[in-house]
Amino acid sequence: MRGLWLVLLSLCFMISCNSRDVEPVEGKQVEIRYSSLLAICESNGYTVVDVKNPWGEGLLRRYILVPSDSALPQNLPTGTLVRTPLSRTVLFSGVHALLFQELEALSAISGVCDCRYIYSTGVQSGLKEGTILDCGSSLDINTETIVRVNPDAIFVLPYENGGYGKLDRFSYPLVECADYMETSPLGCAEWVRFYARLLGCDEKGDSIFNAVCNEYETLRGKVSDVSIRPKLMCELKSTSAWYVPGGSSTMGQMYKDAGADYVFADYDTNGSVPLSVEVMLDKAADADVWLFKYNSLTDRTYTQLLGEYAGYAHFKPFKEKNVYACNTHRKNVFEETAFHPERFLRDLVSLFHPSLFPEYKTVYYEKMR
Repeated sequence: MRGLWLVLLSLCFMISCNSRDVEPVEGKQVEIRYSSLLAICESNGYTVVDVKNPWGEGLLRRYILVPSDSALPQNLPTGTLVRTPLSRTVLFSGVHALLFQELEALSAISGVCDCRYIYSTGVQSGLKEGTILDCGSSLDINTETIVRVNPDAIFVLPYENGGYGKLDRFSYPLVECADYMETSPLGCAEWVRFYARLLGCDEKGDSIFNAVCNEYETLRGKVSDVSIRPKLMCELKSTSAWYVPGGSSTMGQMYKDAGADYVFADYDTNGSVPLSVEVMLDKAADADVWLFKYNSLTDRTYTQLLGEYAGYAHFKPFKEKNVYACNTHRKNVFEETAFHPERFLRDLVSLFHPSLFPEYKTVYYEKMR
């Protein structure tokens, strides 16, 4: 009977990975609540984590996590072997640096790339003290420093049909952080459970994720039955087009969850959609609220926007001074909300439905002057 149970679990695990080439794994499948890319199976003496390919069928990579204080089990499945908990890592992203800090695993960071874009106070202190090394640009890594670090894993950002250049010559395990390719805010947040298992703090990772889910669902529930949903437009015109999040993107879903009538919700894609000014005017000229993000040493004003593009004056939120902007030079919105979408959602709910949080002051968006 026990053998049949294990076989059924293995079959479920294989199906969940959506790959015809996945080697069967015996063990207990961890329940994944929101992620569309992760599958975790706890076996005898090791844990298997499958990361699905966001751009096609099959797997992006399979990881075999084995505690470093135990011998390697016999007949391990094929995959990238990682001895846990990790103690010497190199990170390519500030998003993951902040997560390590929250997981109380800063000591596991030995090197970082693109250090000027990392806002973790712990990492910046480590760089000054020399306990964390600057490994150069993620586009042109310093291989000598990588060798000095001798990492037990390197956290990289995968791209479709992309390679890892100089890293390909090494045998260091690469943790492909495809969390940003998830199709829902909570799907991305659930990756904390994978990273926590790499760092040996499973329970803490699960606890953080559960708290995120509870807060997010509470906020979403507050606006589920609202009768008035403000019509929302977003972002700024670029040189050639106006790029907006698709209706199925994480931002598109978050706008819906926050109780807005997102004017581009009918574009059923999880990426950005390039739109002409004519289409923007047709769909968004009568919007109620306008949100956009930008990076600048100084805060944008209505006068500056008009100087950049006179056509902004045709949109109702511009006329009625109902524009909210997030200056990413001052606000670490991407780093702080990737694994905490509930923080961003609270900002949005308070903007769209201020009566629900009359005392709340937004963290990321500010009303433009």
